[in-house]
Amino acid sequence: MVRFASSLSSEEAEADTHFMLDEGARFEIDERASLDPRWRELTHSTERERSLMMIADESLCTCALLAPREPTLWLRCMRGLPKISQDGLDVELSLLLEGGIVRSVAKFSIYNSSPRVGLHELTMALPVLPGEVFRLVVRCGAGPLGQPEADWLALCGLVVCASEEVSQWRARSQYGWRLQNEIAHFTSVYRNSFYEDRQALRGGAVIEPMRALPEPDRHGIAGQNEALAEIFRARVADLVPWRGENAFSFTHRALTAMLNQKAPDFAARLSVAGARAQGRPIRLLALCAGEAAIEAGLIEQAGVPVEVCIVDVNESMLERAGRNMPANTRVDCVLGNANSIGLQLGKFDVVVITSGLHHLVELEQVLSAIAGVLGPDGEFWLIGEQVGRNGNRLWPEGRAEAERIFSQWPAEKRRNANTGEIDFELPDRDFSSGCFEGIRSQEILELLARHFLPADVYLHDAFLWRLVDVAYAGNFDAALPQDRELLLQAALTEAVHWTLGGRGTSLHAVYRSKQSEVIHSA
Repeated sequence: MVRFASSLSSEEAEADTHFMLDEGARFEIDERASLDPRWRELTHSTERERSLMMIADESLCTCALLAPREPTLWLRCMRGLPKISQDGLDVELSLLLEGGIVRSVAKFSIYNSSPRVGLHELTMALPVLPGEVFRLVVRCGAGPLGQPEADWLALCGLVVCASEEVSQWRARSQYGWRLQNEIAHFTSVYRNSFYEDRQALRGGAVIEPMRALPEPDRHGIAGQNEALAEIFRARVADLVPWRGENAFSFTHRALTAMLNQKAPDFAARLSVAGARAQGRPIRLLALCAGEAAIEAGLIEQAGVPVEVCIVDVNESMLERAGRNMPANTRVDCVLGNANSIGLQLGKFDVVVITSGLHHLVELEQVLSAIAGVLGPDGEFWLIGEQVGRNGNRLWPEGRAEAERIFSQWPAEKRRNANTGEIDFELPDRDFSSGCFEGIRSQEILELLARHFLPADVYLHDAFLWRLVDVAYAGNFDAALPQDRELLLQAALTEAVHWTLGGRGTSLHAVYRSKQSEVIHSA
């Protein structure tokens, strides 16, 4: 450990923000014996694994690393031999910091009795601050009785990177070896008689000489960004704020104009449903509705008779929701927790949730129930649903863009209305730690796909909402040219980011139930 520490400061200038274990990686091992080869394919594993072998009392130390935002470790290891010593072996993980400080991270044991040849796979946050220089040390130790005989550890995978990049770096590990296996597999498998009907040698094609794939044009990306920005600016050249319009509304109108996309017209869809009902009142279920102000407005716009069942856990808001409903409505107020919804309320033509699904814990049960209560041609509406990172946080790449814009704003535009203080960076608070705000947001899209088919989906807003939410919107007057330019630049950056792969977090969508579609299909 001391030898490893001596080179930490000298490597700071070369520190990278990620580490991936393979034969080309920069790391050191304090060898206790010569292992030839050090890298081996395991014959005792049920899965094909290629691993770096370590023996008792050996340590692996990575090169110096510069901690990224949310530094994360992924490790996959197992017994290096079919059988190790009777007392097993220990795996110790620690961080080596500047000044020779050693910070313990984790320790676990692998035994002969451990299932799947002692396979351990873990992903964990590392206790270092972004920008801090460190090295990761993995030690293979003899078990509690100190019996090192045959204590071999197989390191199958080791990655250190930002939390958002773990999956990508895992997939890159052992790339050359995996590619070789891939080519060999498909070269062999397509000779199987199973594929004979696909293998007709038709002939007659003009075949050019085989060539290598050219290198990608890295300079074209900047030009692509500029071209998009020019298109988006032209689309809002004549955009002016409405009288008294706040920053949130103005920037999102600008974003809609730039992208030339619109959310579903829910009032129009309700009118169509009313016509399809042929005089029968539309049955609408509103979950997590609160005061049901959005739902009431849609019903009023549609102008069709509606029987609305409103479910909410807050009694006072439920009472106000009933009073808010227009005259063409029959209201059934149900006090209860939407997490417990099932088929008990009957069939509905429309189920709507407005900014409420991301507050629910039992998503599997709730979505299954909604799919089951929708009748023929029934629709499930999500209005303003947060489907981004858990806790109502921004995804890292979106946050980076938002921070870049935010840091360029004058101090008076960064005054937080919630605290009265000027913020130097955007808050990154996880709201789910103390309530249900965004408790399972990032799972919503995947779970929706299990029960529903998309009919009209508008998923946008990677970060813009955070810049102009209640904390900062009051600092802007869209009627002032200088403020309007700042807001339009924020919307422009959002539009380019989203178009080039940024993940939207705000969902306005119409879905159809798989169950209903299959049962009622002609």
